[in-house]
Amino acid sequence: MNTRDSILVLLYERGELSKEELANMLRQEVDEIEALLKGLEREGLVMQKEKGLIFKRKVYGLTPSGLEEAKKAKEDLENKANKLIQAIQNGDYSQIQSFESDIPLMLALSMIDMMMLQGLMFDMFQF
Repeated sequence: MNTRDSILVLLYERGELSKEELANMLRQEVDEIEALLKGLEREGLVMQKEKGLIFKRKVYGLTPSGLEEAKKAKEDLENKANKLIQAIQNGDYSQIQSFESDIPLMLALSMIDMMMLQGLMFDMFQF
């Protein structure tokens, strides 16, 4: 899953977020996230608004068309999480590397359990 789709999924799951919050969750540079958010705004998938009474901050939320695209991206991520879980349970470690970039987002959204990954590391590196 690319960073663009990850942003959509996070906004779908967590609601309105700032570019800093998104960058922190995705472990990316704020400038990179800001550029992607501007592109998503141009596509009509996200909108920027101010939040807060005294301390105002800019947050991003999904538009109706962004909501639809985010649902599809979340379903795709859920399917990948299920495949990863099956691969771990079957001991098929050759497939796991293909999910590597999606694992932090899966963990953040509780689609997979950290204990499962710890068990995986133990199994893969037994001496």
